[in-house]
Order: sequence, then structure tokens, then C-alpha cells
Amino acid sequence: MTESCKAIVPKRTADADGELRNSIAQSVKAGAISSALQGAHALLQNNPSLVNFRFLRQLVKELPPELNTCRPYRVALLSSFSIDFIQDSLVAYGFSNGLRIEVYQSGFSLINQEILDPTSGLYAFAPDVTILAIEGEDWLPEVYTDFMDADQASASLDLVVDNFKQKIGTLLRTLRDASTMPLLVHNLAQPRLRRAGIADVGLTRGQAKLVIDLNRALVETTADIVDVHIVDYAGLVNQFGAQHWYDARMRLYARAPIAMGMLGNLAQEYMKFFRALKGLSKKCLVVDLDNTLWGGVIGEDGIDGIQLGPTYPGSAFVEFQRAILDLYRRGVLLAVASKNNPADVDAVFANHRFMTIRKEHFAELQIHWNPKSDSLKIIATRLNIGLDHMVFVDDNPAECEQVRRELPMVTVIELPCRPELYVEALCAQGLFDTLGLSDEDRRRGQLYQQRAMAETARSSSSNLEDYYRDLDMTLSVAPVDSTSRARAAQLTQKTNQFNATTVRLCEAELDDRVHDPSSLAVTVGVRDRFGDNGIVGLMMARADANRLTIDNFLLSCRVIGRTVETAMLAYLCDAARQRGLNKLCGRVVPTDKNVPVRDLFEKHGFCKLGEDDSGSTTWELDLAKAMVRRPDWFQISVPPQTSKRAAQVLSSEPLHV
Repeated sequence: MTESCKAIVPKRTADADGELRNSIAQSVKAGAISSALQGAHALLQNNPSLVNFRFLRQLVKELPPELNTCRPYRVALLSSFSIDFIQDSLVAYGFSNGLRIEVYQSGFSLINQEILDPTSGLYAFAPDVTILAIEGEDWLPEVYTDFMDADQASASLDLVVDNFKQKIGTLLRTLRDASTMPLLVHNLAQPRLRRAGIADVGLTRGQAKLVIDLNRALVETTADIVDVHIVDYAGLVNQFGAQHWYDARMRLYARAPIAMGMLGNLAQEYMKFFRALKGLSKKCLVVDLDNTLWGGVIGEDGIDGIQLGPTYPGSAFVEFQRAILDLYRRGVLLAVASKNNPADVDAVFANHRFMTIRKEHFAELQIHWNPKSDSLKIIATRLNIGLDHMVFVDDNPAECEQVRRELPMVTVIELPCRPELYVEALCAQGLFDTLGLSDEDRRRGQLYQQRAMAETARSSSSNLEDYYRDLDMTLSVAPVDSTSRARAAQLTQKTNQFNATTVRLCEAELDDRVHDPSSLAVTVGVRDRFGDNGIVGLMMARADANRLTIDNFLLSCRVIGRTVETAMLAYLCDAARQRGLNKLCGRVVPTDKNVPVRDLFEKHGFCKLGEDDSGSTTWELDLAKAMVRRPDWFQISVPPQTSKRAAQVLSSEPLHV
């Protein structure tokens, strides 16, 4: 039985949750895990309730090991308050995102002890991520509950911010010195009650101003520490409203201030970070057109009859287009899958004055009368990305159902009936969120247009070598530093196809390698006649005895097929010789997605040393007998900040024996 026939479809009945839960259980029983994951996603999208959280947590608990293909993810949650009940929603959201979450909690108010004691349970647990969940009332009573006890003329309030900055800085640096795990830290919500009433805004040291200053100090402190990220807890409380966020009785009775109904929202906020850290953020948004980008059906209503403009409901569609354009500017690839006449669609893009999104913003358009699932497959192939990195958005339940059934690995967002809710439906889960925005992210749409032009040039070339020379490629190799560290970490988290070992690294782990004298960590950039592709590759290796061992070798799919990997290996050969080493070794760890890199070492003359039971292979090149030659169609660019030794390696002609 294929997974496509077992995919989950949300039912619009009174017992929708019950039917979905039953379908998820049946999918698990049939071994259709992709369908079960999509069912979990639909269940939580439709109704993120405590009952559904607990159902999914129990399902995960009982899942046979051979079926549990979710990636393990260990979360340490250190809190200043009781937050035990969040585990149900954390495990549930983790499962719907392909993560098998295990949570460590030591009990509230033990943050200092856990971090400062090197033998604590925190370090024994060895988490993949640590969260510091802080409530202002617990850490800063002088600002929150005891504010009116302070003398406004006293200098004591002036010291609050400095003391907090020193305290949090000491804890975070201690944690960073002990571990390379990523850290998530809550910022501080505004007080539930302004103790001075409406006079607070006029006070020189009012509560509101102090909390703003404290959050600014937190940003300044974390900016100097690698791989620390701020969870906008204050924004969450503001979004849902303090009266709904907090449970007054449980805050006093059990030191559990967050209402049960709000814990799922906090878990979903954490999940945005987990996805980004594990390389699970989505890459491509595929949208329908009729009743999605505009109201009405272009083939029936005509260009003057569709709803798009300054008045409702047209204004809701303009707002939705702006939200999609924001994603484009953040580096999300846009594509269209629409059942329509291409000429009608072209007329809207060309002539409708309220179209915010232009045709050139889309990396791929599939406009015909074939099934939407076929369109998605073509888009994935054309853009060279996996279907699991795609999000399909449509207003039509039947179309959403068809995609869910045929492509259970695609995330489907079925838009609500009211267009003013479209933006929230698209953005609420943070499916496209990343930890930062690099120059490559901001220019990704442009980069894919450059890729399309390069592919067009390839089809018109008589042979590959002429194509390579015609591209006029310049290769730049530079050591990873503070300016490229985030992009390098992002590449390890997001690159799947041309990735020899698929080792995912956070910034702190990468920073450790950069400062290790026995290690080499360099980024690779490629520029061609169509433009600068930015940083597209990463090489990491360690010197040991007489050999340089490659433990991370990856390349963006945008430049696969241009012999960039050959130039990269040539660089590593020269780097090894510069260090007095005579062996270059590598390893390929096979995954479902990295088929393109499997023959990397074999086709470059490496000898196969062995293969283990998992299919992982090890390879070696004897540099006394052979060197990989850099293709002469690459020009070499040495960045100004590159060290003299690295520059010599970069600019030297590769040896060939």
C-alpha cells in the first residue's frame, strides 16, 4: 500500500477531530508515516487542543522504533516558573514536524544551579537546544511586584538594568563555555499590572520603560555570544493579550502562570526555532491564483471583474499578496500551480494595476488543467528541491485534498473562507522562519533567475566545456569568520542533495571548529556572467598525522553541474600539501536525498577504503601519486581578508602527478 492512498484529509464534520485522529492511527498502523505526519499537521492546524496534544504524545510514545523515522531532538527547558504541562504540545508539534522530542526539566527556579554546576542533569542530558524560560516577576520583583516599594529618587532603579545584564551575561557565557548547544532565551513581557496606574508612562523610571531597557540590555548581551537566540515572549503575550495568556489562580496556587490554553502557542513558537536549527524550514511557497491571489475566477469574471483593490474584499487579497512578497524578500521561492488559461493569467499580471506581485517574482509557473499534484512535482524538479520543502496554498478543499492524497510529504495550507484571514493562515506557523537573513536569502529569487538564465545558456551550447567557459565563472574561497559563520551554519542545516555527510552544525559548533588550529573551515562563492551566486559551498576538514580528513563537504543545488566540486577538491589537495600532509580522505554517508554526491570521490580518483553496514563509504587520495586538478575555466578571487597562507593555496596552480 502506498502512502498516497492513506494520506490524511481534514473532514468538515461535527466529529472532525475524531475522524482525523482515527485516520492518523490507521496511517501509523499501515506504516504510512508521511501521511500520519501530515494528518498530525492538519489536526493541530484545525484544533490545537489539549485532547489532540495528548493523543499525539501517546501515539509517539507507542510508536514502534522501526516506524519512528522522526529525527530525535533533545530539549532542555530551564524555567523560572512551573511549565511542566507544555510537554504534551511540544511532543505533538514535534511529531507533526518530523521531530521526536525528548524534554528535560529540572523543576522551576533552578536555572542558576543547572547552569553553574558542571555535574548537573542539564549537562548529563546533552541537549540539542536549551531554553531559558523566564518570567519577569520571578527574576525582577523590584520591577514587577515590588515597584512601588522603591524610592523613585533613589539610584537603586538605575542599577536594575546593569545588574540584570551582568547576571544574564554570566549565565549565558558559562553555558556557552560548557557546551556548543544553541540557546533560546525569553525576553521579558510587560507587567500585567502597572503599579503606578496611568502615571507610569510619565515616570522617569516607570515599569514600562524599565522593561524596555531590560530587553534592550538582553539583546546587547546576547549579540556578543554565539548561537543565542531571543524568543519574543513579550510579543506572544501582547499578541494573545495578558488577560488570556495568564491564569491568575494557577499563578498563585502552583507558580504556573501560563494558561493551559496558551501553552500550545508557546510550543509552536519554540517549534519555529527547532525547524530552523534542524534545517526543516520550508523553501518554496506554491500558490493557487483564483480566489487566492485575487477574488473571483479570471476566466469567468474577466480582468475587471476580479476582486483586487483598495476596498474590501479586494483589499484583503492585496494584503495577502504583500505578505507573500515579504516571504519572497526573505528568500522564499515562489511558484504558481493553477488550473487556468495562461493568456488570462498573463493579462492580470501585465495589466491589473493592483497586482502587488509581479510575474518575475515567481521562480516557476505551472498554469494548465492538469492535477495540482503534477504541477508540484514539475516545480520541485525544475527548482531542484525536495517536495518536503514545499508548502501548497489553495482556497479549494478539493484541490487541497488531491495534493494531500498524492503528495503527503507536501505541507498543505487550506485557506479559510474569509480572505481577511489568509495572512494569518499563511504566517501563523512560521513554516518559512529562519534564524537570520543573509545576503543570499534576500537575493534568492534573483539567484534562481540567474540559474534559469545559466540553464538556458547550457541548452544552447554545443558541448559542456564551451558552456563552462561561456559562464565566465570566478571562484572565491575564504575562511569562515564572524561575517560568514551564520551563512555557513545555514548551509549545513539546509543543504541535502550535494552533502557528503549531512552533518548539521549550529553556529557555536562551527565557531569551535574555526578556532581549532588543526581544522580547516572555508566557504565557497561562485560568480558568473549572470551575477554573483553568493556563498554556495562549505568545506571542513581536520589535519591528523599525515592526512587531511574531510568531514563536511557540501554545495548548493543552484550550482550543481558546473564542476565547482572539482575545484573545491583541488583546493583541499593544495591545502593538504601546504600543511605537509600526503593523504586526502573523505566519507560519504548516504541519505534519501544525497544521491548526487554519492560518486564524488570515486569520479575524482579516490580509492575506496571500506563500507560499513549502513552504506557509509570511506575514501583516500594519495597526494604523492595524484592531485585533483582545478578546471581552468574558473578564475580565482582571493578576498582581501584572506590570510597569506590561504591566499597562497588559493592562487597556486594545482599540482598533477
